Formats: sequence, C-alpha cells, structure tokens
Amino acid sequence: VGLQDPEVQKHATQILRNMLRQEEAELQRFQELYSRNPGAAVEEQMEGARRRVSQLQLKILQETGNSLVGGFRGGHPRPSPSHPRQSRWGQLGGGSSRGDTQDPPGSWLLIPSPCPGQERPGRPLIIGPEEDCDPGYFNNECDSLFQDLGKLKSRPAHLGVFLRYIFSQADPSPLLFYLCTEVFQQSTAKDSRALGKEIWNIFLDRSA
Repeated sequence: VGLQDPEVQKHATQILRNMLRQEEAELQRFQELYSRNPGAAVEEQMEGARRRVSQLQLKILQETGNSLVGGFRGGHPRPSPSHPRQSRWGQLGGGSSRGDTQDPPGSWLLIPSPCPGQERPGRPLIIGPEEDCDPGYFNNECDSLFQDLGKLKSRPAHLGVFLRYIFSQADPSPLLFYLCTEVFQQSTAKDSRALGKEIWNIFLDRSA
C-alpha cells in the first residue's frame, strides 16, 4: 500500500476528529436525557451513539498509527488473547491506572462496556469498515446518518464528508436538484417563479 500524502492524511484526520467531537456531544446529550427520563428509545439512541464514537476513535487510530484517541485509559478491560482483534489493539500497549490524570471526555468509550441485559450476542462492539458483519446491522448503525439529510444538517462535519464524497466520487446533480427544490418550496411566490425557471433550465431535460 502506497504512502498517503501527509497533508491529505492530516486533513482527513481533522475531519474525523470534528465528527468525533460532534458524536461525543450527541452521546452526552442522550446520556443526560436518559438520566432524567430512562426509556428504551433513548437507550437505543445512546447505544448507537456509543458505537459511532467507538468507530470514529478506531478510524482515527488507524489514520494516525501511533496516537491514542483518549481510549484504553482508566483501567478499562482490553481484548483477551483469544479476541479476534488482539493484533489490531496489541500495538497500544499498557494503559494508565484509574488513579492517573483525568481522562478526556469520551475516553472510556473506546471499548464500551454494555450494561447487564444489553449484550448483543455475535455482534462486535467495534466495527471496522474492513470487517465482516451483518450487512443490515452495519448499514443501520454506521450509515444511517448519511441516509438522512435532516440528520446530516445537524452535523456539519458529517455533512462535509458527505458533500466531499458526492462532488468527488458521484454525480452531484440529484443532490443539488433536491436542495434547489427544497429552497424553491420555502421561497415566496415571486422568488419561486424565478428559481423554478432556473431549476428547469439547469436540471430538467428540455427535450422531455
């Protein structure tokens, strides 16, 4: 595998860190909601946020190669020798004890410890993009944010990743058409007439 351009890698890592900060804030919000009003729906959202935080932390570790993203501190358990991810995590070495310096926010989430009754047999708590897993589970947990523009709008870092992909790897026309029609629907009658003409000229097949 060829070496990635350092500037590109640095930029990619910064994007991931921005996404991580947003997900940690989202997780904290769910935790506060759950502490005030426990419920199955909030608990499920909290678990999903924990998984997304863990996945982003793992991805940042893979990008940086030798720096921790807060995790494996505070005396939390490490994978056992028989764990299939031992080789991946072996490079992290010894963590600090519980009495060391204060952990940064979200540091305990690298390997989330499920509460009693929350275990999901056969499903790993950390899912790397290269690992085999239940496709439906992966799509629901990892890609759901990128399938809902409403959710993306509330997460600028995720939205930036999505737009970067659309403009570099796919045809942006459908997305731009959707965004233009959304603006059209919210416009005044006068503005909508002018915008409607532009939408027709740019996006719609004139020969149709």
